[in-house]
Amino acid sequence: MSPVTEAHKAITSPYSYNVHVYPILRERCSRCHFEGGPTPMSLMSYKDAIPWAESIREQLVGEKMPPWYPDMLGPAVKAGHPLPTRELDVLVTWAVGGTPQGELAKDPPPFVPPVAQWRGGEPDVKMPMAAEHTLPAGTMEETKEFLLATGFTEAKWVKAADLMPGRPSMVRDAVVSVENGPVLAAWVPGYEATAAPSGAAFKVPAGAKLKLQVHYKKHWQDEQESRSDRSIVGLYLTDAPVSGRELQALTISGPTSGEAPETHTFSGTLKTASRIVAIRPSFDQAYKTVVVQAVLQGGRKVPLLQLRSAQPQWHRRYWLAEPIELPAGAKVEISATPAPPDEFAIPIPQRYPLQINLDYVAQ
Repeated sequence: MSPVTEAHKAITSPYSYNVHVYPILRERCSRCHFEGGPTPMSLMSYKDAIPWAESIREQLVGEKMPPWYPDMLGPAVKAGHPLPTRELDVLVTWAVGGTPQGELAKDPPPFVPPVAQWRGGEPDVKMPMAAEHTLPAGTMEETKEFLLATGFTEAKWVKAADLMPGRPSMVRDAVVSVENGPVLAAWVPGYEATAAPSGAAFKVPAGAKLKLQVHYKKHWQDEQESRSDRSIVGLYLTDAPVSGRELQALTISGPTSGEAPETHTFSGTLKTASRIVAIRPSFDQAYKTVVVQAVLQGGRKVPLLQLRSAQPQWHRRYWLAEPIELPAGAKVEISATPAPPDEFAIPIPQRYPLQINLDYVAQ
C-alpha cells in the first residue's frame, strides 16, 4: 500500500499529532511501527505518519488494525491489545480532519526504538537457528522451516514459547512446534508469549527436535537487497502437571478454498472429557465473523470464541481467560462467514487452510 496525502485539506480536527495522536501511537503501535521494525512504515514522527493518514483511517475503520480480533461480546481471552473507542475516535478524526501537527513547541522527542528483549523475561532455554537464512536480492517473501535440536536428555514441560527475531524487519510471523508433536507457539510481532494456565503444559520428549516455521517478508524498500535472519526460540519450562497429562489439540478442518463465499459451518467431537484452555485458528482468507461453540447433550450451547474481521496473515493462539470444562461427546461447531471481497486489497498468498485447533487437557 502506498502512502496517500491530500493537498490543502481543511483543518477540522480538534486533535493534533503532537498532543493527542502521538501518545496513542507510541503506546499502541510502537511495538511494530518504528524505523527498522516489522512493518514497512514508521508512525513515530509527524513526518513519518502524515503520508499514511488515509491508510490509518482505512485500517482502523475496517477493523484490520490493531490486529486483535476477539469480539468483546464473546468469551474473554488473555493478553489482548484492543484499541479503546475513545482512542479510535481521536485517530480517525485526526486522519480525516486535516491531520494537524500541533504546536511545534510540543513536538515530541525523537522516538527511541525498543531494545530487543524477551517480553516474558529471560527464557529457561534458548535455541538459535543453526545458521543464518538469507533472502537474496529480488526475493520478497517466502516461508521456510528449520529443525532445532533440543538436546534434552529427559522430557521437559513447557508452559510458553517465544521468538527473538534476528532481523525484525523481515520476520513477519512464525510457528514453533515439536517435530511430529504439539504447536508450542504461534508468534506474531508485538505480542508477548502467554503462559499456559496452572495445570496445563506441553510435553517435549527427550531427544526431540523443534520445528520452526518462519514467514519472511522484506519491506518493499529492501526488495532488491539481500537480507539475512538468525532467530532464536525461547522456551519457558515448568513442573510436570499434577495430573501428568500434557496439552493436546483437537483439529477441526473447514471446507477447502475455492468453495462458494457463503457462511461455512463445520464441526468436530471431543472423545474425552476435556478442559479447553486455548483456541488456535488458521484462516485461508479474511472472515467477517467466526463463532466457535460447544453443543452439549440436550442442545445447550457453550460459547468458546468469537472473532470479527479476522485476517489470514495474523496466525495466533487465543488463550481463554477462564478454561472451559466440556464432557466427552461434546460437539464443537464453527461458523465462519467470509468477508466481502476487497478490490483494493493487496493479494495475500494462501499459507494456511481453514482450521480451528482446540488446546485441551483430557480429564
